[in-house]
Amino acid sequence: MKKKIIALTLAALMALSLAACGAAETEEAAEAETEAAAETEAAETEEASMGLANPWSSASTPEEAAEGAGVGYFQVPEDETETSGGPVHWSGYQYMEGLAEADGSVGAADLTVRKGLKQNSEDVSGDYTEYDYQWTQEVDGWEVACSGNEEGKAMKAIWLSDNFSYSIAVRGQGDESDTYGLDADAITTLVSAIQ
Repeated sequence: MKKKIIALTLAALMALSLAACGAAETEEAAEAETEAAAETEAAETEEASMGLANPWSSASTPEEAAEGAGVGYFQVPEDETETSGGPVHWSGYQYMEGLAEADGSVGAADLTVRKGLKQNSEDVSGDYTEYDYQWTQEVDGWEVACSGNEEGKAMKAIWLSDNFSYSIAVRGQGDESDTYGLDADAITTLVSAIQ
């Protein structure tokens, strides 16, 4: 009986030793896995921070943006042009190959106007939102496709000439960012002044 107790005690001690070794190996494996994950995350963060080069270049005037983009000329409404949505103010211009952009505001809403080469895209707005309402209106012989989340309030307007695509994008502030839009009169004023 004493031999059985000793044998059982030795077997239990051996089992505990093996369990401890297994736990140590599991702990070492977990530490190695955590370290590898941290290295991968650091590499991904570094890669993301390097990312793609910014294709946009700054310009000081719409004409400079047009020249840099290769779109001939780029005319936007004059600063402080009055619209039914409020006055227009410009804060900056930029360009990339085939696309010129003017950024500013109309009233309290953000305003972006773009002119691009038609062969690159017919919709140069960069806005791929699915809006609740779509309609067209004619301005100076151009058929302007309008979109917005409220009937008759355009958040995006696009139109085409023989060689170029144009767009107007408007975003309201705060709670109005998904609903604010410009009425037909404001769209007419803006489109008439853009070339």
